[in-house]
Amino acid sequence: MQGLSTHNPLVLILGLVAAAGITGAVYLLHVARGKETPEIRKEFSAMFFAIGLFALGGFVQLVWSDWAGFPAGHYTELFGTATGLFSFMMIMAGFYLYTGLDLRALSWPSAFMGLYLLQGARAVLDFQLTRTPMLTFILWLTAGLASIGILPYAYADEKNRRYLAYLGAVVVALMALAAFFTGVNAYYGHIAEVIRQQQP
Repeated sequence: MQGLSTHNPLVLILGLVAAAGITGAVYLLHVARGKETPEIRKEFSAMFFAIGLFALGGFVQLVWSDWAGFPAGHYTELFGTATGLFSFMMIMAGFYLYTGLDLRALSWPSAFMGLYLLQGARAVLDFQLTRTPMLTFILWLTAGLASIGILPYAYADEKNRRYLAYLGAVVVALMALAAFFTGVNAYYGHIAEVIRQQQP
C-alpha cells in the first residue's frame, strides 16, 4: 500500500510561491513609483534568492518522494515541473537584482518557461486537477503571465516600465493570493489525510 512520505513538500512550496508573489508585488510597486534604489534591489534580491533555494529543496524532496514510492498524491508532474522552474527563476532573479544586471538576458528563458506554466493551467482545467481546479488554474495562469511579462518589461523604456510594473504587481499579487488559499487549505487537508491513513 502506498502512503505519504514523512513530509509533503507541496504546502511549503505553495507558501514560498505566496511569499514570492507578495514580495514581487511590493518590489514592483517600488519600481512603479520610481522609488527603486540599489539598496532596495539588494534587499529584495536576498529574499528572492532565499525563496529560490528553499523551493529547490522542496522540488528535490517532491521528486525524491515520488521516486522512493511515496508520491505526494497531488500531481507530481504538475507541481514538480512548475516548482523546478519557479526555483530557477527565483535564484536567477535574486542574482540579477543583486548584481544590477540588465534583465534582458533572463527575460527570454523566463518567457519560454511561462509557456510551460500556461500549459499547466490548461491541464488543470481540462482534467479538473486538484480539489480546487479554478483556484489552481488562476495560480498557474498568473504565474505564467508573470514569467512571460518579464520580456516586455525588460525591453520597455522607463515610462512604460513603470506602467508594466503596476500591471505586474497586480498579477503577482493574484498569484500570491491563489497560492496562499490553496496552501492553507492543503495544509489542513494533508494533515487530515495522514490522520485517516493511521486510523484502523
